[in-house]
Amino acid sequence: MWSFAWALVLLMAAPSLSAQAPANEEPARVSVTEVSLVGLDDEEAANVTRAMTLARLSPAQRRDLSEARLQFLLRRLPVEISRALEPFGWYSPTVELRRESVQDGIRIVVAVETGEPVRVKTLDADIDGAAREDRFVMRELPKIRPRVGERFIHADYEAGKLRVDRKLAERGYFSAKRSESRVEVRRAAKSADIRLRWDSGPRHAMGEARFGENQFQPGLLQPLVDWQPGDTFHRNRLLRLQRRLAQLDYFALIEVAPNLDAIDENLRVPIDITTTAAKRTSYAGALSFGSDTGVGLRGSFNRRWMNAEGHKWLADAEWSQRRNSLSTQYRVPSLRRLPGWWNGEAGWIAEDPVNALGYERLSLSGGWQGQREPWSVAARLVFAEEATRTPLRRVDGDATQTLLYPEVSVAWRPITDSLWPEDALRLTSALRGGVIAAAGRRERFAQIDLGAFWLQTIGENQRLSLRAELAATHYGGSMETLSFPISLRYFAGGDRSLRGYGYREVGPRFEGEVVGGLHRVLASAEYQNFFLGDWGAAVFVDAGDAFNTWRRLDPKYGVGVGLRWRSPVGLVAVDVARGLDEAAGGSMRLHIGFGVGF
Repeated sequence: MWSFAWALVLLMAAPSLSAQAPANEEPARVSVTEVSLVGLDDEEAANVTRAMTLARLSPAQRRDLSEARLQFLLRRLPVEISRALEPFGWYSPTVELRRESVQDGIRIVVAVETGEPVRVKTLDADIDGAAREDRFVMRELPKIRPRVGERFIHADYEAGKLRVDRKLAERGYFSAKRSESRVEVRRAAKSADIRLRWDSGPRHAMGEARFGENQFQPGLLQPLVDWQPGDTFHRNRLLRLQRRLAQLDYFALIEVAPNLDAIDENLRVPIDITTTAAKRTSYAGALSFGSDTGVGLRGSFNRRWMNAEGHKWLADAEWSQRRNSLSTQYRVPSLRRLPGWWNGEAGWIAEDPVNALGYERLSLSGGWQGQREPWSVAARLVFAEEATRTPLRRVDGDATQTLLYPEVSVAWRPITDSLWPEDALRLTSALRGGVIAAAGRRERFAQIDLGAFWLQTIGENQRLSLRAELAATHYGGSMETLSFPISLRYFAGGDRSLRGYGYREVGPRFEGEVVGGLHRVLASAEYQNFFLGDWGAAVFVDAGDAFNTWRRLDPKYGVGVGLRWRSPVGLVAVDVARGLDEAAGGSMRLHIGFGVGF
């Protein structure tokens, strides 16, 4: 009986044993050359790709898979994809997998249908505590996304919470916390209920500004602090102080931070200011090129502080084909009210344009300049000796002038990024007037300069800029002589003026030479499209004229196209422009510019 049983067992096992015999042989391998994902936008596809185990394998690993391993990875894909799409509000996607034969292997095609999204059904967000009476904090609540009826995108939800957190911290609610942060998703109903609560606690106050050790006498920098202990806290006060310290160019590193470990019983937060001195003396040199001035060299010297009182000494030199200059300036800090400098300056400049009168000028000036964003103000008294450089000999009058005049300038410039502003508006004005002595006579003059520059970003890659300038002069003498200095005359033409014309080529003429005018009007419109990252193109039209009487205003026009490069140090522009008034010197010209005029 037992022998019969064993025989039966062996008989039943024999087919099994024979079937397992090839198991010792190497199993067939599968080469997956590509995993293709369709049906999703770029951001969703990137997140799904990171989530799929099959897609994360290296190319070498995918080329050497067993069939069993591949089937295991394919079975995982629907779950991995579903989880990866939940942050985008897709909670019930449909996944279809296809194997397609290609050269050297197979391609896995993953087709995804996202289905209906989960949408926000209710959004209940509120703040308890002192911040409930703070309109600047409370107005952040309606900005929380997603709104009712919108797709429940996790990133938008998290960004909304963080925006409220940051606003509470900016305004001094340092004990604020989220007392409730809950989202209830109902997959079957495709809905989400959001409930958010903050407990702000009390608002803290500004404390004492405590400067750490630095290279200056105690108290020198204190006037830059624009708060008193007990004023309501706002982080913008700290940022303004940091910018003002940076503008002084004394320090390499500046940290302005609240000391939350030293809050007193009146909830005043001390502000610690830590600085690291910059290199005391700096030198700079550069090779320059401009279509207005030609090839040149520039150099500068900056003694950032001369003593413990913060005095500065600066010097600059420039040599180019058509312009040479030297200047030196001594500055004494004036940090109360409107932070700035008292300064004295000596300078020499010689300019020889190709198409206009040149001049050589030696000047001494003294004055004050200050800045409190977005305003900049400067006032100075100028004394100068100037000689006109001209081959003309038939013009009556002495070509040497002595000038004495005060000058005041005001600028409004509320931009955050001077290298690459997205939206900006700049307004400038200058007023000067005084006495000019030439050829044994004294004449009075007065001038006003007004300027505006507007920049608007359109979408992600396009920008529109508009520029306008107006300048006018009252002068008691005759413009038929060289008694009025060239440095105060107005010209048009050049890279930053009227493209399509040479530098200072447009203006009143005498015997074919441009001698400049008393007034000037300029306008420009430019459209830019950055279609290739930091590279783009521009089209523009410029108009303007320089003239002696308003009856003689005759606008000249220039049109053109250009190449734009957003370099690490500013915008570089290469333009080809055509001046439409050939009698005024208009022609096809190449212009090379740097920066956006800020």
